Amino acid sequence: MTRRLAGLLFVGLMLGLAVPAPGARGAAPKSFTMGYSVGFLTDPFQAIQVQLTLTAAREAGLKTLPVTNANGDPAKQITDFHNLIAEGAQGIITVPTDSDAIVPALDYAYSKHVPVVGIDIGPAGGHAAMIVRADNVRMGEDACQLIGKELGGKGTVLSMMGDQATTNGRDRTSGFADCMKKDFPAIRLIQQPTYWKADKATAVAQTVVTSTPGLSAIYMQSDSVMLPGVLNVLKTAGKLTKVGAPHHIMLVSIDGTPLALKAIRGGLLDAAISQPLNLYVKYGLDYLIQAVAGQTFHAGPTSHDSRIVAFKGSFMDLLPAPTVTKANVDDRSLWGNQVKE
Repeated sequence: MTRRLAGLLFVGLMLGLAVPAPGARGAAPKSFTMGYSVGFLTDPFQAIQVQLTLTAAREAGLKTLPVTNANGDPAKQITDFHNLIAEGAQGIITVPTDSDAIVPALDYAYSKHVPVVGIDIGPAGGHAAMIVRADNVRMGEDACQLIGKELGGKGTVLSMMGDQATTNGRDRTSGFADCMKKDFPAIRLIQQPTYWKADKATAVAQTVVTSTPGLSAIYMQSDSVMLPGVLNVLKTAGKLTKVGAPHHIMLVSIDGTPLALKAIRGGLLDAAISQPLNLYVKYGLDYLIQAVAGQTFHAGPTSHDSRIVAFKGSFMDLLPAPTVTKANVDDRSLWGNQVKE
């Protein structure tokens, strides 16, 4: 993580930290020791998320252990859980590197009475006190509708897939592909995996852009990982044009990073679906504080415009993810407008 990323500040992050969730009972502890297990730190989104979480936790009076980074190794992440608990973690925030492989780590924490809250990327099983995510299927569907309607239901679209070992990658892929098949069957869909890796994303963009003369649009499942490479590839190929220009290749992404918002303002990116990173941090900590206090949760609507659903043995709070275009790109509620580049 760079020193500049470590200095990122989120305005008003801690306002309303202890908002109760449906079914919550008991009083939150004044302080406890928190662990943070991240699956990978290969993009700015994750780096910002880590730093904001640590800053917010310390402001809430929690003791934080050094962050563990599995570097994409599921076995290491299980070991990281064991180490965090051995070092005194009483609650853990996690972003899995593999949604299925994280299950034994969750089971171990549960056996040790250490609550775990998953944020951003959810586990595919095991027992988490709560999972805080956006509705990733819905984000894929929203991207599909934006592109399909703009293209009039015709053309060729590249879907740059995230890692299919994660719930986010699977959901963003299926939401987009199923919507295309159902609502825009005449559109030719090219799907290419990127594994959340910038070099792989750039290589995919290079191959498809140079070999597909009729390419009409590109759907990027993470602008944090994919947007810089895509813009460079299009520029080099002489195909980077502004929104509304003749032969413009439509670009829609997920994340809503400061770079994406800048590209929207500059007319290079048509739209971004903004992951609520600030809310992952805010409510992830809310739930962890409550869970360490012995509070429990149940399905239903929340007081923060979301809904909790049952998900493979755990509960999941599905947060709204707004679509950003030039019309609302300067909205200060967007997390990408609340951190420095």
